This record gives sequence, C-alpha cells and structure tokens, in this order.
Amino acid sequence: GRSSEIGKIRLMAGRIFSLNASYFDLSFMQRDTIPEIQKMLGGPGTAGGRSSPSKFPPILFTNSEMDPTMSTVFGNWEPLAKAIRIVMFGKNSLDISGWPRAKCNARKWGTMSSTPGLLAWGWVALIFILSSDTSFTKSGVGAKSRLPYAAMFTAYKQLWVTLWDQPRICTIRKKIDAYVWQSSSTSNIATSDAEGEDFTSDLMRLAIA
Repeated sequence: GRSSEIGKIRLMAGRIFSLNASYFDLSFMQRDTIPEIQKMLGGPGTAGGRSSPSKFPPILFTNSEMDPTMSTVFGNWEPLAKAIRIVMFGKNSLDISGWPRAKCNARKWGTMSSTPGLLAWGWVALIFILSSDTSFTKSGVGAKSRLPYAAMFTAYKQLWVTLWDQPRICTIRKKIDAYVWQSSSTSNIATSDAEGEDFTSDLMRLAIA
C-alpha cells in the first residue's frame, strides 16, 4: 500500500498545486520543463535554482521562496496539509468536511494529529510527485532528478523534531492539524510516540526498498 498512498496524492496533485492535473500523470515525462514546477523544486535556470538538487527546495518555504536563513522553512503548509488529508481520509476528502465514515488510514493507524515522521514523509511524497522520477530507487536518490529522497526524509524529520515547540512551528502544526482532522483539538502526539512514528519510517523504508 506504500506506493498507493503516493498514488492517491498524485491523482489529486492538480488540486494540491493548482496546476493542470495532466502534468502529474505517470505518462507525462516533461515535468522538468514546466516553469511552475521547476520554481517549486528550485531547478537549474530558476530564480535561486541550483545545479545540484537541494535537500531544501523552495516549495518548503513560505510563498515557495527559498530562504537561506531557514527562518521560513515549512511555511508553505497548505500543500502538505492537503496531501496528509488525502492519505488519512482518501482522495475525495478534500471535498468532504470532517471525518468520512468509510474505512480510512486515520482510523487504521489511530492517528489524530501530525507527527514529525508524518510531516516529513508528506513533504518527500510531494517533492517526488513534482519531480521527473517515476519510482524510488534502493539508493534513496531519484534516478532522473538526483533528488536525495532518503536524506530529505531524515533531515525533515529531524528538523521537525528540533523545531517542534518553536512558536512559529506550533502555529503551522495547528493549521495543518485543523485542516487535516478538521477539529479544534490541538492535542499533539508526543514525538517519541512509537506507533505514530513507526508507520512513516516504514512508508519511507518500503518506498525505497
């Protein structure tokens, strides 16, 4: 089911990024030529672009604008919140308020709020969908894009853990949780919660196995 979770996000990527949905079909091989996508990834030839892929592309930052000081990292929370809602409640959940009654991953996994691993996995999944890659490799590096997915997951998870109680990050987490679970509760799963973290590590490990 690992690839199917990314598949659900891919199906709804047009909605997530407000772009033509056909850009995200697996059969579409020109994602690396679409300016809007390259701006989010910070590819060569874009403002702030790099010749080698960065672990922290512009999409992670407020207004998708790379900030070398990292002071706005994880500020672009809306695409991440949409992706996590889709994984938790299904691809139609962007059009449904509250918790759908059908079986869903949120119930299966007992997940009621974001964890560092879930947030890190969501970003890696979104970046993968934006990239020119069609599958993960054992090395954890994109075959075409050379994006360092495994290293990204580790870096993002650690950064979320480090910044978890910082006021700016608390505000972002509350916004994500309110969007995904659509409740006013701001209860947080502890970062050390084994069950909440294990499935995201498994998702990442199996994706690149």
